[in-house]
Amino acid sequence: MESCSVVRWAIGSIICLFLLAFGVQGQEPAVSSITIDSGGSGLGPSTQLEFVIQARGRKSYLGDEVIDPKRIDALLAALRAPALPTPQASNLGITREWLQQNAEAAPRNGAPNQQALFKEAFSDPEIIEQLLPFQFKFVKFDDYPAMQVTIEFANGHHWVATSDSYSPFMLPWIVSVSGKNRTTYNADISRAVAALMPTGSFNLDRLNGEELKTQLVEAVTTHIKGQWDVLGVENRAPESFAILRRDFQVERAIINPYRGVDFGYLANDPSPHEENLQASLRRPSLPRNTTEDVVLLFHEGKIDGVDDLAERLAPFESLALSVPWLNGYLSDHPEQRLYIRFVHDRSFSAKAMQNFAADMKELGKESLANEVAAVQDKAALVFLDYGSDWIILPDKRMVLWRHYAPAGYLKLQATDVKFQRCADYNANGGGCVGAVVSPVGDIQQ
Repeated sequence: MESCSVVRWAIGSIICLFLLAFGVQGQEPAVSSITIDSGGSGLGPSTQLEFVIQARGRKSYLGDEVIDPKRIDALLAALRAPALPTPQASNLGITREWLQQNAEAAPRNGAPNQQALFKEAFSDPEIIEQLLPFQFKFVKFDDYPAMQVTIEFANGHHWVATSDSYSPFMLPWIVSVSGKNRTTYNADISRAVAALMPTGSFNLDRLNGEELKTQLVEAVTTHIKGQWDVLGVENRAPESFAILRRDFQVERAIINPYRGVDFGYLANDPSPHEENLQASLRRPSLPRNTTEDVVLLFHEGKIDGVDDLAERLAPFESLALSVPWLNGYLSDHPEQRLYIRFVHDRSFSAKAMQNFAADMKELGKESLANEVAAVQDKAALVFLDYGSDWIILPDKRMVLWRHYAPAGYLKLQATDVKFQRCADYNANGGGCVGAVVSPVGDIQQ
């Protein structure tokens, strides 16, 4: 029995000595200095600042200021931590409580129901998780920050963390510890570095995450813009909008004085300019990839023409869905969206006719413009991909008016059409075409 006790005591002593030795070996030696280089360039003059924290005796100093050793320990712990391959909401400090507190940053130019929409969205962790990755992927110009943190140890070893990111918390960091490099989205590094820098230091607001709230406010505002605009229409024209919702599903709606190639004021028209409802509407009776794209006059709190809009749209729906080759293409390609245009009282508006005639004159196709003018009140203007504008004639021929990338060519090929500069409203990546396609899909001119 005595010999067994001696053996157990000996084994226990060996284990204790091993653990003690491992613990001592696993500890870093004392930090002799921490050098923080903070700089950047962009639209303004370049900036380069250096802060050096040095150990003197048992304390560390930044100039004459004694640095709390807990701040240094926090930096060392953050640099030792396993790498985070992507931004993590909890690591960034985004909790449900944080969201609820900062939801009060709602845009102040909205009505109460719009501000309530923002606060609800900003407080939703699922929405924030969806939007968060994009806050670290955007492209920014004329902004080139730079940070390097170098830790020197008493034994001559050193650790280095660098970042040239303009994303929140300047993430990611490239960390070199014990000769091994890794990239990490650990915001604890940023917070620890910020805690060691003097108030007002260059890049401090980037490191402490102040920019994150601003970016999330902008991201949520963009995310809910469609709903925000719909509420704005409902607020300005409640009775008319209720009628519209009775007959249609409203996918998009906004009221403004903007203009386009087929609606709104002319260049020299004096203000105030007309205001229009611009809306994307759907009816269950239409194919799933077909949407009504309407422009209706708004004035004195009412939207003109909503009472019988469905009846007035019907002939243009029937025409757009009766072209054999187009109908077949849409059936085979359900992802292809078709937008049937309606402006005030018809599909192919008077302003559209005016601009089409000017474009065809530029192309030397006045005869085609005259042919369309003769049936303009019965023709349908349709958009495919919002970049490919077609006029459907009553005899089911289709005229490709304008085409801009990245819109597709349907069953046609890029080599089948010839682009020329439009008379007005021209943009890059395409132009005016004036090609006529038969009801079965053959190019006639």
